[in-house]
Amino acid sequence: MTLIVALIAIFCFLALLPLMVNKETYSLNEVHRAEAPGQFIETQLGHIHYQLEGSPDAPLVVFVHGFSAPSYMWDNNRKVVANAGYRVLTFDLYGRGYSSRPNVKYDKQLFVDQIGQLTQTLAPNKPFHIVGLSMGGAITSAFVAKNPSNILSVGYVAPFNQPVDIGPLTLPVIGKWLGYLLFIPKLPTNQANDLVQPECFPYWADKFSEQMMYKGFRRAIISTGRHLIAKDPTDDFAEVGKLAIPKLLLWGKEDKVIPLSDAERVKELLGSNVELEVFEDAGHAMQYECYDRINPKLLSHFERA
Repeated sequence: MTLIVALIAIFCFLALLPLMVNKETYSLNEVHRAEAPGQFIETQLGHIHYQLEGSPDAPLVVFVHGFSAPSYMWDNNRKVVANAGYRVLTFDLYGRGYSSRPNVKYDKQLFVDQIGQLTQTLAPNKPFHIVGLSMGGAITSAFVAKNPSNILSVGYVAPFNQPVDIGPLTLPVIGKWLGYLLFIPKLPTNQANDLVQPECFPYWADKFSEQMMYKGFRRAIISTGRHLIAKDPTDDFAEVGKLAIPKLLLWGKEDKVIPLSDAERVKELLGSNVELEVFEDAGHAMQYECYDRINPKLLSHFERA
């Protein structure tokens, strides 16, 4: 009997561990949305947080962020591109930033539909340039492959391009337990891996952590790992490769997240009319850390369309 009680106690303790490290305190509501920069649109799945700058008559540029850090990843690009004569749209993917965290499968189709709803609401029937960062690159390829007539040009910053083995995180119960207890809590500090000089950005982990206070973040991240990161996006890149539109591929030589060795593979998949540019002393978040070198390259790329 004593053994059974002890085992139950141990089980309860282990089950409660993820709750002890959980930072999710609030449900996103109108109060929180009122404090956010930018604007929102409402969809069947909730609210999408976005920022839109530039003249409504200017060519539209859509920036798609990566796996876990939301749209502030484009803060050092948005205004510069808008000031150069473009209308610039940045937004938080579902489950991140100030966008809603619907209880759905976080696969590529979810995010492709999100881009479609957002662009059709804000700039209906208007073709646009699109640029994807990391996982946003795979989402971008999926969107372009399904909507080629909507696209003026496509750009990538170190795109996710091969499936990742996420190991036990795929398991039904233990996977979520491990993810909530071990993987999610490390995300803020792991953001330093995106930078070459993290000491220059002492606010980096705290800025990331802000989104973790809203309920549903952990569920969204684990689901994205299972249904997107663990899937192979190769076919979507190959479909983009069949298009004659201008394609830009940017990579940092010091990228610790998606290595430069992937660049030639992606370039081959993208076929003709692709320009590959490799930057010295640049990491995975080079569009933020090395914006002074990245922005001119983006602008010259858009001018090719």
